[in-house]
Amino acid sequence: MADIQHAILTDPLLHEPKGVASAANGRVYVSNGSGSGTWKQVDSTNIQGLTGDGGNTNRIIESNGANGFNFKLHHAYGAMVMTNNANNFNVVAAVDPNLATDSDYVLFTGSGAPLTAGGFEFGGITFSVDRLIVPVNGIYKINLWALIASFPSNIARIGIKYRISGGAFSARRPVTKSNSAGDFGNLSGFGIFQLAANDYIQLYIASSVTGGVMVNDMNTTLELIRPL
Repeated sequence: MADIQHAILTDPLLHEPKGVASAANGRVYVSNGSGSGTWKQVDSTNIQGLTGDGGNTNRIIESNGANGFNFKLHHAYGAMVMTNNANNFNVVAAVDPNLATDSDYVLFTGSGAPLTAGGFEFGGITFSVDRLIVPVNGIYKINLWALIASFPSNIARIGIKYRISGGAFSARRPVTKSNSAGDFGNLSGFGIFQLAANDYIQLYIASSVTGGVMVNDMNTTLELIRPL
Protein backbone atom coordinates (compact mmCIF):
# COMPACT_ATOMS: atom_id res chain seq x y z
CA MET A 1 0.00 0.00 0.00
CA ALA A 2 1.35 3.40 -0.95
CA ASP A 3 2.00 5.90 1.81
CA ILE A 4 -0.32 8.92 1.72
CA GLN A 5 0.85 12.13 3.36
CA HIS A 6 -1.76 13.75 5.61
CA ALA A 7 -1.09 17.16 4.08
CA ILE A 8 -2.38 16.06 0.67
CA LEU A 9 -5.60 14.42 1.84
CA THR A 10 -8.69 15.91 0.23
CA ASP A 11 -11.67 17.12 2.22
CA PRO A 12 -13.76 13.92 2.02
CA LEU A 13 -10.89 11.99 3.64
CA LEU A 14 -10.30 14.41 6.54
CA HIS A 15 -11.75 13.61 9.97
CA GLU A 16 -13.46 15.99 12.39
CA PRO A 17 -11.26 17.55 15.12
CA LYS A 18 -10.50 15.37 18.11
CA GLY A 19 -13.25 15.33 20.72
CA VAL A 20 -15.99 16.51 18.40
CA ALA A 21 -18.05 13.38 19.06
CA SER A 22 -18.66 14.41 22.66
CA ALA A 23 -18.72 18.21 22.15
CA ALA A 24 -22.02 19.87 23.03
CA ASN A 25 -23.94 21.89 20.45
CA GLY A 26 -22.57 25.39 19.85
CA ARG A 27 -19.12 24.72 21.35
CA VAL A 28 -15.78 25.55 19.71
CA TYR A 29 -12.34 24.10 20.32
CA VAL A 30 -10.08 26.39 22.40
CA SER A 31 -6.40 25.56 22.72
CA ASN A 32 -4.83 25.64 26.17
CA GLY A 33 -1.37 26.45 24.78
CA SER A 34 0.06 23.12 25.94
CA GLY A 35 -0.82 20.90 23.03
CA SER A 36 -4.39 20.26 24.07
CA GLY A 37 -7.62 22.15 24.59
CA THR A 38 -11.33 21.91 25.33
CA TRP A 39 -14.62 22.29 23.56
CA LYS A 40 -16.46 25.25 25.07
CA GLN A 41 -18.54 28.32 24.37
CA VAL A 42 -16.51 31.39 23.44
CA ASP A 43 -16.17 33.69 26.44
CA SER A 44 -14.69 37.15 26.85
CA THR A 45 -11.20 35.87 27.65
CA ASN A 46 -10.96 34.25 24.21
CA ILE A 47 -11.84 37.32 22.13
CA GLN A 48 -8.92 39.27 20.66
CA GLY A 49 -8.02 42.26 22.82
CA LEU A 50 -10.09 41.25 25.86
CA THR A 51 -8.93 39.79 29.14
CA GLY A 52 -12.37 39.03 30.57
CA ASP A 53 -15.14 41.16 31.99
CA GLY A 54 -13.73 40.97 35.53
CA GLY A 55 -17.15 40.04 36.86
CA ASN A 56 -18.64 43.35 35.75
CA THR A 57 -22.10 43.45 34.25
CA ASN A 58 -23.61 46.05 31.89
CA ARG A 59 -20.69 45.89 29.43
CA ILE A 60 -20.67 45.84 25.64
CA ILE A 61 -17.94 44.69 23.26
CA GLU A 62 -16.71 47.39 20.88
CA SER A 63 -14.24 47.17 18.01
CA ASN A 64 -10.96 48.89 18.88
CA GLY A 65 -9.99 49.62 15.27
CA ALA A 66 -6.96 47.28 15.43
CA ASN A 67 -8.64 43.93 14.71
CA GLY A 68 -9.53 43.54 18.35
CA PHE A 69 -12.16 44.56 20.86
CA ASN A 70 -12.61 46.46 24.12
CA PHE A 71 -15.18 46.24 26.89
CA LYS A 72 -17.12 49.45 27.44
CA LEU A 73 -19.80 50.41 29.93
CA HIS A 74 -23.07 49.94 28.08
CA HIS A 75 -25.28 52.46 29.82
CA ALA A 76 -25.46 54.72 32.84
CA TYR A 77 -27.95 57.27 34.11
CA GLY A 78 -28.87 59.14 37.26
CA ALA A 79 -30.86 62.10 38.53
CA MET A 80 -31.00 64.74 41.23
CA VAL A 81 -34.40 66.16 42.14
CA MET A 82 -36.35 68.50 44.38
CA THR A 83 -39.96 67.84 45.36
CA ASN A 84 -42.37 70.33 46.95
CA ASN A 85 -39.60 72.59 48.24
CA ALA A 86 -40.84 75.62 50.20
CA ASN A 87 -37.48 77.25 51.04
CA ASN A 88 -36.09 80.30 49.28
CA PHE A 89 -32.63 80.28 47.72
CA ASN A 90 -31.15 83.73 48.23
CA VAL A 91 -29.36 85.42 45.35
CA VAL A 92 -27.68 88.76 44.70
CA ALA A 93 -28.56 90.68 41.55
CA ALA A 94 -26.36 89.82 38.59
CA VAL A 95 -24.14 92.50 37.09
CA ASP A 96 -25.30 91.34 33.65
CA PRO A 97 -29.11 91.72 33.52
CA ASN A 98 -29.25 89.25 30.61
CA LEU A 99 -27.66 86.55 32.82
CA ALA A 100 -25.12 85.64 30.14
CA THR A 101 -22.02 86.09 32.34
CA ASP A 102 -20.69 83.04 34.20
CA SER A 103 -19.40 85.01 37.19
CA ASP A 104 -22.96 86.05 38.06
CA TYR A 105 -23.96 82.44 38.75
CA VAL A 106 -23.80 80.86 42.22
CA LEU A 107 -23.89 77.19 43.20
CA PHE A 108 -27.41 75.93 43.75
CA THR A 109 -27.05 74.12 47.07
CA GLY A 110 -27.96 74.25 50.75
CA SER A 111 -31.27 74.53 52.60
CA GLY A 112 -32.85 76.57 49.80
CA ALA A 113 -31.92 73.88 47.31
CA PRO A 114 -32.51 70.54 49.06
CA LEU A 115 -31.47 68.28 46.19
CA THR A 116 -31.79 64.53 46.59
CA ALA A 117 -31.00 61.47 44.47
CA GLY A 118 -33.59 60.75 41.81
CA GLY A 119 -34.00 57.18 42.98
CA PHE A 120 -33.00 55.37 39.79
CA GLU A 121 -29.23 55.69 39.50
CA PHE A 122 -27.71 52.97 37.31
CA GLY A 123 -24.34 52.09 35.79
CA GLY A 124 -22.21 54.02 38.28
CA ILE A 125 -23.61 57.56 38.07
CA THR A 126 -23.95 58.68 41.68
CA PHE A 127 -25.45 61.63 43.55
CA SER A 128 -23.76 63.55 46.37
CA VAL A 129 -25.30 66.66 48.04
CA ASP A 130 -25.56 68.87 44.93
CA ARG A 131 -23.83 66.95 42.13
CA LEU A 132 -24.02 63.99 39.79
CA ILE A 133 -20.72 62.10 39.42
CA VAL A 134 -19.91 60.00 36.34
CA PRO A 135 -18.07 56.65 36.30
CA VAL A 136 -16.25 56.61 32.95
CA ASN A 137 -14.96 58.80 30.13
CA GLY A 138 -17.81 59.41 27.73
CA ILE A 139 -20.31 61.63 25.98
CA TYR A 140 -23.18 62.52 28.30
CA LYS A 141 -26.56 64.21 27.97
CA ILE A 142 -28.12 66.43 30.64
CA ASN A 143 -31.81 67.31 30.87
CA LEU A 144 -33.23 69.91 33.25
CA TRP A 145 -36.73 70.95 34.24
CA ALA A 146 -37.53 73.30 37.13
CA LEU A 147 -40.65 75.00 38.47
CA ILE A 148 -40.03 78.49 39.87
CA ALA A 149 -42.75 79.08 42.48
CA SER A 150 -41.53 82.47 43.68
CA PHE A 151 -39.35 85.21 42.10
CA PRO A 152 -37.38 87.92 43.95
CA SER A 153 -39.66 90.50 42.27
CA ASN A 154 -42.34 90.71 39.60
CA ILE A 155 -39.73 91.80 37.03
CA ALA A 156 -36.94 89.35 37.87
CA ARG A 157 -35.23 87.03 35.42
CA ILE A 158 -33.91 83.68 36.63
CA GLY A 159 -31.31 81.62 34.76
CA ILE A 160 -29.61 78.26 35.36
CA LYS A 161 -26.35 76.84 34.03
CA TYR A 162 -24.55 73.58 34.65
CA ARG A 163 -20.84 73.50 35.52
CA ILE A 164 -18.35 70.68 35.02
CA SER A 165 -16.21 69.78 38.07
CA GLY A 166 -15.98 73.39 39.22
CA GLY A 167 -14.54 74.49 35.87
CA ALA A 168 -16.28 75.16 32.57
CA PHE A 169 -19.85 76.43 32.52
CA SER A 170 -22.41 75.50 29.91
CA ALA A 171 -22.30 77.89 26.97
CA ARG A 172 -26.05 78.43 27.03
CA ARG A 173 -28.58 79.03 29.80
CA PRO A 174 -32.37 78.64 30.04
CA VAL A 175 -33.98 81.81 31.42
CA THR A 176 -37.48 82.58 32.65
CA LYS A 177 -38.99 85.94 33.66
CA SER A 178 -41.72 87.00 36.03
CA ASN A 179 -44.31 89.33 34.50
CA SER A 180 -46.48 90.02 37.53
CA ALA A 181 -46.71 89.34 41.25
CA GLY A 182 -47.37 85.68 42.04
CA ASP A 183 -46.15 84.38 38.69
CA PHE A 184 -44.88 80.84 38.33
CA GLY A 185 -42.10 80.08 35.87
CA ASN A 186 -40.62 77.06 34.15
CA LEU A 187 -37.01 76.45 33.19
CA SER A 188 -36.03 73.64 30.84
CA GLY A 189 -32.89 72.80 28.92
CA PHE A 190 -30.53 70.09 27.76
CA GLY A 191 -26.96 69.65 26.59
CA ILE A 192 -24.49 67.08 25.26
CA PHE A 193 -20.85 67.19 26.32
CA GLN A 194 -17.77 65.11 27.08
CA LEU A 195 -16.80 64.14 30.63
CA ALA A 196 -13.91 62.20 32.16
CA ALA A 197 -14.28 59.51 34.81
CA ASN A 198 -15.16 61.08 38.21
CA ASP A 199 -16.14 64.41 36.68
CA TYR A 200 -19.28 65.87 38.19
CA ILE A 201 -22.10 68.19 37.19
CA GLN A 202 -23.53 70.93 39.42
CA LEU A 203 -26.23 73.53 38.82
CA TYR A 204 -25.65 77.27 39.19
CA ILE A 205 -28.36 79.94 39.35
CA ALA A 206 -28.48 83.69 38.68
CA SER A 207 -31.11 86.39 39.12
CA SER A 208 -31.42 89.89 37.73
CA VAL A 209 -32.85 91.05 41.09
CA THR A 210 -31.59 90.47 44.65
CA GLY A 211 -33.87 88.34 46.80
CA GLY A 212 -35.22 84.83 47.31
CA VAL A 213 -35.92 82.35 44.54
CA MET A 214 -38.14 79.40 45.38
CA VAL A 215 -37.60 76.39 43.14
CA ASN A 216 -40.54 74.21 44.09
CA ASP A 217 -39.82 71.16 41.93
CA MET A 218 -36.81 70.17 39.84
CA ASN A 219 -35.60 67.16 37.88
CA THR A 220 -32.08 67.00 36.45
CA THR A 221 -31.03 63.81 34.66
CA LEU A 222 -27.62 62.77 33.36
CA GLU A 223 -27.23 59.95 30.83
CA LEU A 224 -24.24 58.24 29.24
CA ILE A 225 -24.90 58.12 25.50
CA ARG A 226 -21.46 56.91 24.35
CA PRO A 227 -18.52 55.56 26.39
CA LEU A 228 -15.02 56.59 25.23
